Amino acid sequence: MSGRGPPSRAPGAQVARGEPFTREQRERLDRARDAAQAQTGILFSVRIGQVDGDVDLTAEHALANLVAAPHEPAVLVLVSPGQRFVRVMTTPGAKRRISDQAAGLAVLTMTSSFGHGDIVGGVINGLRQLADSSTVDELANENPAPATTS
Repeated sequence: MSGRGPPSRAPGAQVARGEPFTREQRERLDRARDAAQAQTGILFSVRIGQVDGDVDLTAEHALANLVAAPHEPAVLVLVSPGQRFVRVMTTPGAKRRISDQAAGLAVLTMTSSFGHGDIVGGVINGLRQLADSSTVDELANENPAPATTS
C-alpha cells in the first residue's frame, strides 16, 4: 500500500429492500469489505439487489460515483440474486492492480457459492480473492531505490 493512508470509507454493503439479509450478514459483508480496503488501499463497494434498466450502465454510474476521479482505485461488486448476475467493475486506477482475469476468477468463486444458496459467503470470498490478487500500486514503485552491489 502506498503512503497515502487508508481509502475513504465506502458506504456499507448496500442491500436492496426485499433482500433477506440479517443484520449479522450485513455486518459480515461490511467487515469483509473493510478488510479488503485495509489490505489493498483500494475502495471497495458492494451492492446487492434488483437492478432496473441496463446492468452495465447502472454499474458504470455506481462506480463513477464512488470516486472523485477515475485514477482513484475503486472496485464495485454488483450482485442481483433475482436477476442471476454478478458484475465486478474497476476504475482505471484499480484495473492496474486487479486484472480482468483476477476479477473473472472472483466472479466464478462468488457464483459457485451462490449456486449453493450462500450469497453472503460468496461475496465475502470474492472480496478476499480480489484483495489477495491485488498487486502493489505501480505508482508507489515508480522510483525504486537504486540497486546496490557488494
